[in-house]
Amino acid sequence: MKISLNWLKDYVTVGVSAEKLAHKLTMAGFEVEKITAVDGDTVFELEITPNRPDCLNMRGMAREVAAILSTRLKPVRTSGLKFPSRPCDIRILDKKGCTRYIGTLIRDVAVADAPDWIKRRLGSTGSRSINNVVDITNFCLMETGQPLHAFDYDKLCGGKIIVRRAREGETIITLDGVERKLDPSILIIADEKRPVAVAGVIGGRDTEVTRETKNILLESACFDPVLIRQAARRLGVSSESSYRFERGVDYDAAGAGADRAVRLVLDCAGGTVAGRSDVRAAGKRPKSAAIILDTNKANGFLGVSLAPSRYKKILRQLGFQAAAGKKDTLRLRPPAFRADLKEEVDVVEEIARVIGYDNLPVSLPSVPAASIAPETRRGLRQAVRELLLAQGVDETVTYAMVSEKSLARAGQGEPGGVKIRNPLASDQGILRPSLLPSLLSVAAFNINRGQKNLKLFETGKIYTASGEREALGVVLAGRHEEDWRENRKGAFDFYDIKGIVEQTLARACGQEIRMAASPCVFLVPGQGVSVAVAGVTAGFLGKVNEEALEAWDIRQKNVFFAQIDLEELRPFFGKERMCRPVPEFPAVVRDVSLAVGIDVSFQQVCATAFRLGRGILHAVKFSGEYRGEKIPAGNRGIVFSLRYRSEERTLREEEVNEVHEKIVHAFVCELGAIQR
Repeated sequence: MKISLNWLKDYVTVGVSAEKLAHKLTMAGFEVEKITAVDGDTVFELEITPNRPDCLNMRGMAREVAAILSTRLKPVRTSGLKFPSRPCDIRILDKKGCTRYIGTLIRDVAVADAPDWIKRRLGSTGSRSINNVVDITNFCLMETGQPLHAFDYDKLCGGKIIVRRAREGETIITLDGVERKLDPSILIIADEKRPVAVAGVIGGRDTEVTRETKNILLESACFDPVLIRQAARRLGVSSESSYRFERGVDYDAAGAGADRAVRLVLDCAGGTVAGRSDVRAAGKRPKSAAIILDTNKANGFLGVSLAPSRYKKILRQLGFQAAAGKKDTLRLRPPAFRADLKEEVDVVEEIARVIGYDNLPVSLPSVPAASIAPETRRGLRQAVRELLLAQGVDETVTYAMVSEKSLARAGQGEPGGVKIRNPLASDQGILRPSLLPSLLSVAAFNINRGQKNLKLFETGKIYTASGEREALGVVLAGRHEEDWRENRKGAFDFYDIKGIVEQTLARACGQEIRMAASPCVFLVPGQGVSVAVAGVTAGFLGKVNEEALEAWDIRQKNVFFAQIDLEELRPFFGKERMCRPVPEFPAVVRDVSLAVGIDVSFQQVCATAFRLGRGILHAVKFSGEYRGEKIPAGNRGIVFSLRYRSEERTLREEEVNEVHEKIVHAFVCELGAIQR
């Protein structure tokens, strides 16, 4: 929206520089994007928000400037008008599309060039001069915000104006010389035979005002914003009129705009008013609801100390009806052109704008101290994230919606899930029951683009028969990155993902982690286990089978996946933990190498060792597994170490040897192990 400073001064006294006025307008909610000098004038380019159609004109902005600068608004001359009792022939057939139509017939006008002062005003905002009558309609639109249109009355068949919907197959040649097809969705102005204008958008060429025009019919109306917007988009036409009608034109301003235009036509083009009709399809506009403003409450909102009289003065300058109420309150009625003002907070915002946002005091809110219990959901999620990131696992975020095809490709059988009634896309039709499809899709995307070594995790929602659950998913693929700080350089194996999950859960919950062999349709047999925390089953982990990898087009064998239900861990998170002092006495370490049956788990080995450890066995640390020619069929080789320590003294060699021999003997006798 372009605002001419010289034009603005016709309605309000501006006693500040252009730069200061621009700053005050910006602080009042009208952002001044640009200031330009145009032929001795200063033109502001403002950003007007959609809720302020009343400011898409000079008078509206003058009213705002008067309130901001606390000065008076100058009246506009429309006095001396007398309208005859003879009406114009105007009919409104679409009463929803047109709520008011004012038609004024002026005879014997002299169409010529517009006066220089009108040309200057229009030129400052980028409008070109056409003739005095057309320029006056454009001038009044820019001045009052009310779109107007002038018809050559002698070219109206039957001298009639009919507001109706277009009929199928009707056309009109508009003022830009383009023939446009109409349809029943478009509101038109018609005479007795044909369309003569697209209502609120653009006039027709057949009835335009030219130098030969002698009699004009001046239109000022209120049209439905939705119909005007639809018609403008359908016809591909955007005009100053449609821009304002789309945002809402003041019902009451239609009369003021018509009177202003008639006064200017009589002054600049002569003529005599021969007829006038004001057809109101909807009757009188209902008054806006009253608003009670508590000035003490408003002062508290704004952090100021304004008297009720100051509030009243500001609001009256903005067009409110304001009367004193009880105990520092005001009874207000917003102006008709401010349909966006409905509640007390809206009025407080108006006060803040006029004062200027930069003039409001800055203060910190008073936040009383309170004991707030920690939120375990967020805390556990954050703790898990930090522990995984510390182990070099990268976080990923995926959509919670997947497709049935993705579930089938993951090989999860009949995992369930919640179907979405109106999915946004065909591949997002189910709320996922597992994180496996999501993480396999991320793995496939990366691997197929050359990123073959992956350590990824996600904390997200899954949807099962028991409801919405928050879960942790981890996926490993490929090989260890070459790093001088790490001893292992080969491909990822089962123990890598086991170690990551075990370390994360133990540190986050401080509980014993147990794993037991558990068959799973999408995991390789013998390399899938369930995970239990303090005896509660919380998830699973293992190696993804080749069928699932092939379905996802993942050309890589070493892909491991884990899923943990974080809801099961919440009871253990956030509890106080006992801290142990740093050991004062040295540990004695014994390495053990065994060949055990494939069905013997390492947890059984640990349980046997601790049962016989007599309180001095401190830890069992797994080192590796071997399967090869030197291991008997049906067996596997495992290497681990037993760490002995006492909290009270240094252990003697003979007592360590005694306990260690009993443990190794139990491995052989109870577990059927072969010592290597």
